[in-house]
Amino acid sequence: MSYEFEAFENVDNRYPSSTANAIPVVFVEGFLGPGVPEYWGPLEHIFAGNEEKSIKARRCIFVKPGCGSSLHDRAVEIFYQLKGGRASVGLLTQVDYGEAHAKEFGHVQYGRKYDGLYPEWSVEKPLHFIGHSLGGNTLWKLQQLLAAKDFFPSQFTPHPDMMCSLTTVSAPLRGSQSVYILGSRHDAPGRVRPFSFGCWLARCVHLYEYFDIKWLKNKFYDFNVDHWGFSCRNNKNIEIADENEVDELKIETKQEETTQRKYGLWRCLLESPWLYSKDNAPYDMTIHAMKELNETSRMFSNTFYRSYVASMTREDLQTQYHYPQFSFSFQLPIYVLSRQIGRYQFPSSLTIPPSELSEWYENDGVCPVISQRHPRPCASGYCFHHQGLPPVDGSGKAKPRTGVWEVWEIKEADHFSLVPTWKGTEMQQRFYEGYRKHLDNIDDLIHDGSVKTSKHETG
Repeated sequence: MSYEFEAFENVDNRYPSSTANAIPVVFVEGFLGPGVPEYWGPLEHIFAGNEEKSIKARRCIFVKPGCGSSLHDRAVEIFYQLKGGRASVGLLTQVDYGEAHAKEFGHVQYGRKYDGLYPEWSVEKPLHFIGHSLGGNTLWKLQQLLAAKDFFPSQFTPHPDMMCSLTTVSAPLRGSQSVYILGSRHDAPGRVRPFSFGCWLARCVHLYEYFDIKWLKNKFYDFNVDHWGFSCRNNKNIEIADENEVDELKIETKQEETTQRKYGLWRCLLESPWLYSKDNAPYDMTIHAMKELNETSRMFSNTFYRSYVASMTREDLQTQYHYPQFSFSFQLPIYVLSRQIGRYQFPSSLTIPPSELSEWYENDGVCPVISQRHPRPCASGYCFHHQGLPPVDGSGKAKPRTGVWEVWEIKEADHFSLVPTWKGTEMQQRFYEGYRKHLDNIDDLIHDGSVKTSKHETG
């Protein structure tokens, strides 16, 4: 579904020059992320600052969108987790996925209740965002929804400049052939091979959600798919903010509960209405889906864009195929999948220019290198590239720029080498130190009023 964009003007005075506090940073996990902040490492320590104030103390915000949900659902959940509130009915504080979207894909319109992790989020009080893997794609989708004048309610004053910076790490911004290898059908987008790994994984998720064991969800995984109605508990978790609300709200909530109970376990196991649709994470990681999204998306001239690109393969000069380098630090499933990605036979339905083939083969074990860089092919004024991790002191490189994509490519790194699996490696420490310095530099440019805005607004 596409939305009409507002004609946004540059907001020159969105940050008061007297503001000394560092802009908070929001962390977003990828596909099947466990929803545990500690998994990313000692974030509060990393961003704690120092007494000399040469390093800014920065608040870290960890959001938990559905780890298997579509980009749309995840982006909406992040918005309401940060802002809080339900738009269309003021007395309730629940996620609103959008009436048209809910009807199109067969789930209810409203989801969980959130008080808001950062209710003041606005153009005047923006946030930094960083997403790993599917989390990066989710943030790209979120900014497009913020720019769509007919999606988020006007009382929230949505605007793409609410995202001060958007950083992706190993994100399949142009899709990945790995999802086809694991089960998605390239000849029928939205369909899955019935006996594939992906299909069996979805069946396990359905069983997990059907029995809906609360302590298990609290301790391990919570897929956040209440709006699909898979639980045997009938999903009576639509919360009413006030017991004295008008009858109209109670009727509406009751109708939603009834809608939620329509999917039985056997139907979900045989042909899941969630998996066999275009409203889930695996579909949104396909090359088909990301091409469709990117054709209707654009960059915004007041946002700082950056991506970290990982590669664990080397090219066979005779075949153009790529093969992973052996390392004890690479997990076996990642190593095996990397080999398959590196020699994937693209069907005719996935038109890949011959000049790009090698970069679609080079990968980090999940995502091809070319897809990790940015949503569209390289072009003059669109992106600038660097090799290795950014220097911690920021020396020798140009200052951050808005409206263009800054790319850092790291060799001998897999999909989880940088984040989110914290091992305390030298590479991870350098990554966090460099990213922290990057955010400090952006804040300084903004507070000094020296940000030079790029005129480039599409990408």
